[in-house]
Order: sequence, then C-alpha cells, then structure tokens
Amino acid sequence: MASRLLRRAPRPRRSFLQDRRGLAALEFALVSTFILLPLMVGLIEVMTLFRVDTKLAEFTIDTAQMISVQQTNSSGVSTINATPAGGTSLQDICQGAAQGLAPIPPSGLAVNIAGVTLEKGPTGTAHTTVNATTAAYDVWEQDFTVSGTTCSATGTTNIGATGAVKYVTSSPPSLTGASATTGLVEVPCDSTIIVQATMNYPGILGVVLKSISQLSQIASMRWLPATISTELECSGCTLSQVQGTQLCNSTNTGN
Repeated sequence: MASRLLRRAPRPRRSFLQDRRGLAALEFALVSTFILLPLMVGLIEVMTLFRVDTKLAEFTIDTAQMISVQQTNSSGVSTINATPAGGTSLQDICQGAAQGLAPIPPSGLAVNIAGVTLEKGPTGTAHTTVNATTAAYDVWEQDFTVSGTTCSATGTTNIGATGAVKYVTSSPPSLTGASATTGLVEVPCDSTIIVQATMNYPGILGVVLKSISQLSQIASMRWLPATISTELECSGCTLSQVQGTQLCNSTNTGN
C-alpha cells in the first residue's frame, strides 16, 4: 500500500527559451519566406518576361512577313495604304498581328513600320538608269500605337529615313550602325520591310519597385515581289521620301 501512495517527483519545467518543440517548422517558415518565396517569384518573373519578349519578336516577324507579300502593281510600282482605303493596309496588318500577342494584352504597344528601296547605287545590276556614284534610297514609314486591339496611326517617324537606311546597309543590321559592304540591300531595286515594336512591361517586381522595363524587338523582311523594275511604296504614310525619279518601275528598261 505504501508503494502505491508514493508519487513521482514532478519534472522540472523547461523555460520558454529552452523549449525546442516546433523549431523545425519555424525554421522552414523563415527559409520559405526569405529564400524560397523570392526565388519562386523571381523564376515566374523571368519566365513571364522571356515569354513576353518572345511574343514581341514573333509580332515583328509576322507583321514584316504579311507586308512583304503585298503586291498591287501599277506601272511596276506597288502601293500599300497606311490606313484602310480599299485593299489591305498597314493598319489592318498591325491589328491582325496584334491578335497573336494573346494572352498578353497588346494595349500600349508602339509599332514602327518602314520600307527601304535602293533606288540607284554604285554597284549591282548593270542598268544604265540605276548606275550612280552615290547610292540613293526611297524610304517610307508609318508608326502606330495600340489601344485595346486597335492600331491607331500617329504622326511620328521613330525609325526615320537615316535610321532605316543605316539598318539596311549595316552588318549586322542596326538603326545606328555603320555602312558595310554587305547589307540587306546591295543591288538597285532591292527592297526591305522593317518593323520595330516597343512595349512597357512592369512585371511583378515592377509593381513593387515602381520601375517599368521597356522591351523592344525589330525584324526585317525582303519584299518578295522585288525585281529590277518593281518597288513597294506607301500611300498616306507619314514619311514618304522619294529620291528624284522613281526608277524601279516598268519604264526602267535601259541596259
């Protein structure tokens, strides 16, 4: 009986600072909050940024390609309208290509479209009407801004005649590059389409840091119907620069 009445001595209680129960869970929470979470957010941000940049590159290529196949011949000179006026226009093509950016909203996108034709130059096909000691280039440009899915024409020319010529005569192509012996246009009546697209991308971190990244892509495409007697011009473009007589047409038959 006496043994049953004996009670165990109470264990000494641990202080709060000595209690290690739940320490692993606390450490995991701290590591997740300060290390794993930022890594996950950063990974999502990088992947999203890469996807938007890739989509933007595809947009410039698609736009240039759709323009490059346009042909409405009139005396050897093909014309594409800046805005709808019968037939396919640059505005129509811009709006069609913008659909390909989905699910990324295209609103706020700036689109610059230019065309360059080597009208006459010191090298190339030996037609007397296009031989010259100094090269001359015909240039046109139309810029757009996108609101919703609508491309609206602007009065700006962000590429400019000088930039467009530099792009097609430098290697690698650059709006600020130096002239090279091999470029996108080398012989008279070579013609190139240039499309530049720029958009602001705030991203996840941009919302927090109040810093918006600007993405820009540029692509070019040879005008597919180009021959020694054809040229693509733009009707109604903000910039339409013809150097002297328009030689790349059906009347240019001199040898």
